[in-house]
Amino acid sequence: MASEVCELPDGRRIRYFLKKRTGRPCYFACFRGRDDQRHESSTNERNFKRAQESAISLIREAYATKIAFIAWDEAMELAVRHMKANNLRATTIQQYELAVKTLRKVFPESEGPSDITPPMAEHFKVTRLEQGRKPRTVENDIGNLNIVYGHWFRHTLKVIEANPFADVEPPRYDKPSPRYIEGKEQEALFKWIKERWGWRLPILFLETKAAIGCRIGELSAALTCNLQNGRLYFTADTTKGRESRACLLPAALYQELQAQAGPTYVFERFSDELRAIYRAKGNRYAANAVKDFAPKRLKRWIQDAAKAYFDTTKAPHFKLHNFRGTAMSKARLAGVSYDDAAVAFDCDPRVMQQHYAAFDKASVADRVFGQIQNGSNRGGADGGANGSGTPQGTGGGADGNGTPEKTGGVAHGGANGNGKADGGANGNGKAEKIGDGGAVGAQQ
Repeated sequence: MASEVCELPDGRRIRYFLKKRTGRPCYFACFRGRDDQRHESSTNERNFKRAQESAISLIREAYATKIAFIAWDEAMELAVRHMKANNLRATTIQQYELAVKTLRKVFPESEGPSDITPPMAEHFKVTRLEQGRKPRTVENDIGNLNIVYGHWFRHTLKVIEANPFADVEPPRYDKPSPRYIEGKEQEALFKWIKERWGWRLPILFLETKAAIGCRIGELSAALTCNLQNGRLYFTADTTKGRESRACLLPAALYQELQAQAGPTYVFERFSDELRAIYRAKGNRYAANAVKDFAPKRLKRWIQDAAKAYFDTTKAPHFKLHNFRGTAMSKARLAGVSYDDAAVAFDCDPRVMQQHYAAFDKASVADRVFGQIQNGSNRGGADGGANGSGTPQGTGGGADGNGTPEKTGGVAHGGANGNGKADGGANGNGKAEKIGDGGAVGAQQ
């Protein structure tokens, strides 16, 4: 008797078969239950098709886990405890908490994770977009909720039966072009900061970031003890990729950082120097409001200073994170491979290629088309022509001297020295111009 398959909500596949008993008109579903024992249950259906549907319902009910309801606050408290036990970064945990908080705002009547259904998850996406959120923001929301529900609520805590966000498709959006910071743009930002604050430290910070393409959070928390041998070392516990790395610095920049560095952090003098600047300007209230150094305070101040620059000058906007992408693009343009650059910058090679490498696409396109139009044919030339018009190598239709081969076929000659011939030679040795490239060889 052929067996059937019932797929459970969690993806498990349970085999069963239908049979009839003597003297009983309805089909019976036979399967192994959660206890691994053989079960037989009547489908109460005489029709085979309806019996299949009934059997699936019986099996799913038999395997259904009776999960006790858990409220939002209790569920998140448990989830965060497990996240910390798995050594997730504090910023990652905050992202997950923010995503759940946003979900609860959209559905204030929900009392716990199990109240969210697949239709509600789809409606969440629509609502966020209607609220004016950018598609990329909504994509991140859905991704974070997918992890919270799929991994933490369902797989780890087992407080829900299924992940309602599993089949929610993120919104599509046009990928923005990577922002390459030109030298003049960088100089204009540094000049504005210097004129407004008369302060070297923030410029030194940004010069370091531009030189090694590090993340702003990593640089803000850089330790003085990791400034060694002409390099700034980032330990695994401070990097996003959880791997330590060393960044070679320009000699002058390294020496200035050594002179600037505080007892613990490289930029530890930030708070003291900012207080002194406010006092020199007679602003005692602002000076007294400056708190002791913390990496997050330096990071926030640098970001606020950049925002003030763009708001004031109306200069073309870029993010401070674009210094990282610009450094990566410079490495690539210098001939460094994606794999090597990815090691230096602590990122995946595919991520670097997709998001950071801001090449001059116009010049690349010009070079490609110039090669097509002046030196090769699209039809697949085996032998082209050198700068003086001499054929190079042999093709299937013409030999290295341009003489037709007796075997016939297609001549794979390229352009001549002047770039005028698009094809190779035909069977008579005459230039054949066909379309935008390629040549024919006469059958002999």
